[in-house]
Amino acid sequence: MNNQELIDYVYYDIAGKHLNEKIKDWSKKKMWYDTVFELPEPVRYTYGIGVLNMQVMNGGFEQYYDNDYGIFAMETLNGLKTIGAELTFGLLQDSVQILKKYKEPKTELFDFIIRSEYWDNEEIEQVLDRLNDKYYNLDDKEDLTELLGNYLRDCDSK
Repeated sequence: MNNQELIDYVYYDIAGKHLNEKIKDWSKKKMWYDTVFELPEPVRYTYGIGVLNMQVMNGGFEQYYDNDYGIFAMETLNGLKTIGAELTFGLLQDSVQILKKYKEPKTELFDFIIRSEYWDNEEIEQVLDRLNDKYYNLDDKEDLTELLGNYLRDCDSK
């Protein structure tokens, strides 16, 4: 089994089955969030990194946050750091920092994201657009599939 198959057909599939069994109303973001955190760490990291990559490659960081996957950004940062994806880590961290810059001090990042309070902010949109361009050019510099697959194989061997 190659890394892509391990990621898609084992770990990501475990996450999908668990989420689909537990969540009947996907509009309940806190339930979704809590359910992801029921997953073992390797499955959780696979889910977070997988949705980050799919969302950003399909529609940029804007889509990642607009579809509320950004609620997992902090945990995804942990996963990226763990697997050694330093460049992707830096881009996601930059996207989180620009959102944090404009959220109200008493507002949690989770709430800021699910309320979509970041739209209509030109600086946020410009920063996310620049990050998109950098993300799209990571292929030659950092292979998420290889890094995540190697991490998962290491977890399996323990």
